Amino acid sequence: MTLSYSSVLNKKHYLPDGTELDVGHTQSDTVGVSASYAPADRWLLVAGLPLVQTKFHGAGAHGPAVDHGHNNVFVTDLRLELRYQAVDYPVALAPFVAAVIPTNNYPVLGHAAPGRGLNEYWVGFFAGKTLEDWLPGAYVQMRYSYSFVEKVVGIRHDRSNLDAEIGYFFSPEWSVQAVGAWQWAHGGIDVPVPAASPLFPYHDQLAAAGFLNVTGGLAWFPTERHSVSLNYTQSLRGSNAHKVDRGISVAFGYRPRPR
Repeated sequence: MTLSYSSVLNKKHYLPDGTELDVGHTQSDTVGVSASYAPADRWLLVAGLPLVQTKFHGAGAHGPAVDHGHNNVFVTDLRLELRYQAVDYPVALAPFVAAVIPTNNYPVLGHAAPGRGLNEYWVGFFAGKTLEDWLPGAYVQMRYSYSFVEKVVGIRHDRSNLDAEIGYFFSPEWSVQAVGAWQWAHGGIDVPVPAASPLFPYHDQLAAAGFLNVTGGLAWFPTERHSVSLNYTQSLRGSNAHKVDRGISVAFGYRPRPR
C-alpha cells in the first residue's frame, strides 16, 4: 500500500518552440492511494486512484469551470497495471500493460483542469541493474511506456514516456536518487489556438506536450515493511506543456507481513 502527496506549481507555459510564456499560475495538489498485489512470484497487479485539487490565478483564464480563482477538487483517473518479471539477471526486465480510465466527467478545458478525461492504454517495460561490481550500493533503472490515447475529434495524440534513474544506498536504510523524465508526443496539436478555432474546446486534451523534467529524491526504509520518500522536481525544457517550476512529493509505503 502506498499513500502519496504532491504539490506542483506551474508559473509558465512552454510554447511549441520551447519559449516560456506567463499566462497565469496554477497550483495542483494531489493525494494518491495505490495498492499492489502479487498473485504469483513473477506477477504484480497495481491499482491507484488520485484526488486532485487545483487553483488558477492570473489573466489567461480560458476554462470557466475551473479557472475561476477558487479551489477545485476532483477524483480523476483510475489506473490499473499488470507487470511480469521476465528476466532477473544480468539485467532485470519486467514488461507491463496498464489502463487509465476516467472515473467521472470532470472538466478538461482550462489551466486548472485536473486531467484530460480520456481512456489510455499503455505498453512498456521496466529495466534495472545493480552496479555492485563498480560501486557497491549503486543501481540504475528505467521505465519506458507507449500510450495509446483515445482520439479526440478524430485526431491521434499518442505519446512516449521514459524515466531513467540512478540511485545509491549509502546505508541499508537510506538512499538517494536522481531521475530524468522525458515525454514525446506522437500527434496532437500545437497550442495555444485561437478562441474561434473549432479545436479550442479540445486543445488542452490534444496539446502535443513534450518535456524533460529532473527529480532529486531521498528515501528511508526504517523497517522491511515501511518506506518514506521525498522528491523535488523541476522542468528543464518543454513544448506545448506546463512548466513545472516547483514540484514536491512525499510518499509512505507499507507492506503487510506475509501470511
